[in-house]
Amino acid sequence: MKLLVTGGAGLLGSEFVRAAHQRDGWDVEAPSRTEMDITDASACARVVAAASPDWVIHCAGFTKVDPAESEPDEAMRVNRDGSANVAHAAAAAGAGIVHVSTDYVFDGRKGEPYLPEDPVSPLGAYARSKVAAEEAVLASVGAGRTPCLIVRTGWLYGHGRRDFVDLVLDRTAAGESLRIVNDQWGRPTWTRNVARTVLDLIEAGVRGVVNVSDGGTATWHAFATAIVEAGGLNGVPQGVSSRDYGAPADRPLYTVLDLAATEGELGREMMPWREALRAYLDERSSA
Repeated sequence: MKLLVTGGAGLLGSEFVRAAHQRDGWDVEAPSRTEMDITDASACARVVAAASPDWVIHCAGFTKVDPAESEPDEAMRVNRDGSANVAHAAAAAGAGIVHVSTDYVFDGRKGEPYLPEDPVSPLGAYARSKVAAEEAVLASVGAGRTPCLIVRTGWLYGHGRRDFVDLVLDRTAAGESLRIVNDQWGRPTWTRNVARTVLDLIEAGVRGVVNVSDGGTATWHAFATAIVEAGGLNGVPQGVSSRDYGAPADRPLYTVLDLAATEGELGREMMPWREALRAYLDERSSA
């Protein structure tokens, strides 16, 4: 099995590269942004055709939620148009495509875990660009002609770049106070588990929209508190409401993804997020 990963140096893309290298009979290429700018359709077509992969794992994108509010056109150009370019290139090369999406495609008003088939309802510019990206990928690959997985996930942390875990650990260790939102609910998720799960889903022949995250739920404040405790640090983050925190972009208050269908396909439960966090921090401290 040969993969091409966009955004292969990033938080999630780097884990796909690592996971593929760890599997017998799998090969992976991860072109840099210079080699394959996803907003350049001809570059996408040329690089994907030359690599001739079985699957393209599309992780690259505009991921900054708050800046998207002041740069909505750029978010659309990268997320919608760039994703269409990658999907077109994959289809033309006869490759399947995994498109990484987000739990933020929902507005959080459902109040119970979101199913893959639930209607989307984005709140902000970033979320709208990700919904548009999903639609563009599906339109690009056609009606069942190209194997396609839309993977919704969120609240990611891992080795690829600085993330929420790093922020909490670094600021707590420095004795700085932390104000963390305590009314947004989701599933903290280690990128390692996302990458391995998606590769398993490819092998299992799963197609369509799937939810992939670690098990259990938390608020950002509960997640931050668990990070501090697992990191062996002293300090208690201050919990604040989303309104009092005052971020530029509206965020859904509840984006817990229903994992039943994914777990049924895999024949196993997803790792609980507290267990995943401990494993990640143990690996991080021994590196």
